[in-house]
Formats: sequence, C-alpha cells, structure tokens
Amino acid sequence: MSTPGGRFLNTPTRVAISAGATLAVILAFAAGDFVGQRRNKSLVDQSISQVLKHDALAPKRSELERAAINSIIKATGDQWANYFPITATPALSDSLGGHYSGIGIWLRVNRAGVLEVSGVQPKSPAALAGIKPLDLVISIAGRSMSGSTVATAVTALRGESGTQVAVQLSRNQQQFRVNITRASVSSGNVVGTPLTTTNGKPSGILYIQVAAFSSGVADQVQSLLSKYPHAKGIILDLRDNPGGIIDEASKLASLFLSTGPIVSYSVQGGDDQYLTSTNTSPELAPMTVLINRSSASAAEVVTGALQDRNRAVVLGEKSYGKGTVQNIITLSDGSKLEITVGKYVTPNGRVIDGVGIQPDLPVTEDVEISRAIQVLGGLATLDTGSKQSK
Repeated sequence: MSTPGGRFLNTPTRVAISAGATLAVILAFAAGDFVGQRRNKSLVDQSISQVLKHDALAPKRSELERAAINSIIKATGDQWANYFPITATPALSDSLGGHYSGIGIWLRVNRAGVLEVSGVQPKSPAALAGIKPLDLVISIAGRSMSGSTVATAVTALRGESGTQVAVQLSRNQQQFRVNITRASVSSGNVVGTPLTTTNGKPSGILYIQVAAFSSGVADQVQSLLSKYPHAKGIILDLRDNPGGIIDEASKLASLFLSTGPIVSYSVQGGDDQYLTSTNTSPELAPMTVLINRSSASAAEVVTGALQDRNRAVVLGEKSYGKGTVQNIITLSDGSKLEITVGKYVTPNGRVIDGVGIQPDLPVTEDVEISRAIQVLGGLATLDTGSKQSK
C-alpha cells in the first residue's frame, strides 16, 4: 500500500491497516452471507424458526414442517395428493407390495374431503368384520379422523398381528363401531375359480377376482390362466377394486390385448405418456369384466382399455371416476409426496376422471356373475358361428 507521495508506510502501520482491511472483508462476506441466507430462506422456514424460537408450546420442527406440507397440498385442491412422513413410508411400501400387518382396507379422501374406505381385501379382518367400500371412517382407536390424511389413518390402523383396534364408521348416515384384530395380510389380491355347470361339470369358464393392483398381480393372473381351462370364457371381477400400481394394471391388460394402446396421459411440462401392449399372442377366450361404483383408478384403466378395443363386455354399474395419475416423489429425508400429474385417457379418447366407465350392460351386483355367464355363452356361440362360416 502506498501514500500519495509514493513512500511506503512503516511496517507496524502497514500490518495494522492490512489486518483491519482483512477483518472488514471477512465481516462484509459474513454479513453478505447472512443477508443471503435470510433472502433465500422461505417465509415458511422463517415462520417455523420464529415459532420454535419464541413459542413455548411449539411442537417439534418436523411436526410443523409436516403441517406446512399438508397445508400446501390442501391449497392446491389436489384431492388425491398425500404426504407420507418418514414414519409412514414403510406402510406405503408394504401396501403397494401387498404384504403388511393391519386390517386389510384401502383408504382415500373422497370428493367431499372425508376419509373413506376405497377397497376391502377379501378374507381380511376388515372383510370379516363387515366393513365395505365407501364406508366413511369417523375415528380410529378413539381418535377422530376428521381432516386427517390417509397417511395418518394408515399408520393408526397398522400394528402387530393379534392386537386390536377400534374403528368407528358411517354407512348410509348410520354410524357403527367394530373392534378388529389385526393380522398379517399378504398377496390376497387375486382369486381364481373354475366355474361348474348346474350338474357339477366343468363349464370351461374361469372366474378371476382382482381386489387391487399390488405388485405381482399380473403374474398371478397369468398363472391362473395357465393352470385352469378357460376356452368358454373369462370373467374378470374388478368390483370394489380401488386401483393401485398402474404398471401392474397395464401388464394385466396386456395379457388380453394384442399390440396397441392401453391408456395415455399428459404430464405438465412434458410429453404425452403412452402405455401400450406389445403382446403378439394374447388370450383370445371370450371375456367379460364386472365393475361397480367402487371400481376406481387402475381398475377403470383396465376396463376402459378392454372396452374400447372391443375385447370384453363390461357389466355392472358405472365406476367411481378416479382417472388421475399420481407420482410418488421421495424427499430429502426419505418422506414421500404423492401428487397428481395428469389424467388418464382411454384408447378411444375418453377421460375417466369425474366421469367413470359406463358398463355395456347395466345390471345389479346380485346377478352380475350369472349375467356374465349368459353373455359368455352368447359370445362363444358367435365365435363358433364365425369360425364355421369361414
């Protein structure tokens, strides 16, 4: 450092000034960093920090962050969005995998914002207790579920096999309470039964019930098709099926569909997505699909594809109408965010969400299977006549 006259200051003065300048630079950087941190810190982060600092009754930061995330989800208006904190992610993974300890139900928040049963696994503790799809969940273990998330409810229902949980429900505006013993629930999502005629002889018709699209469902259906004769027809029962893994649904539909579309959807800021069948040797037996007002999501995707491509006759009542695509995103701490990214469209361009799938033949549930058998008989006759005319 030099003076205006060009002479250097003596060493002690120079050292003092240099040290002062260095300190000033450090303080300037520190101040800038502090200001930058405050500038980059969101209002939500600032609010949480201030609450934790000044509110003597404040809960843990993780609880405040969870409340903030749930409020963000609510503000979006995305009724199918969910946040699964790290404590709830094992339950989510177990459900998608089809193995867990609980009572055997699927849950969703309906369009009225109320927690409801979207599906009941056959022969599960919940099924044995009489719980049905579309039942509203009022409380679990004495805790009100009003305004609760799916993650909160699922966590409350899970527990060690053999333990009990009290569930308060409402059906047709009538409340009732059931005490259910939890059990190990696994891989009960596919049931196959060869049907017999009235005199007990094999009918050649295979009945397949798919309760939900968890991991491995399509392979289980393929095994049933390989194991049992079904030349006279297949009844695919998707009643009360709440959906599940869309790739499993696409894989199952591909068993019955030749090369071509299954479903498509658009993603914000991205290209249209298409799920297609590449099967050059699909199952060709006559086919019917059974649906009801609780058939939703992936179940509607399968039904819509089979219906649009004239592969199956659909019987029952109009489906639920949940035709949205959810992505599960893993956050930095391992928690997961499930958000809607698009709407499913059938091969013929039909939007499922809010509309549902209309059956080809509307019938009540008590006669769906018998009518399906009649339809298959007619389809088999038409198929035989077609082959004879060639």
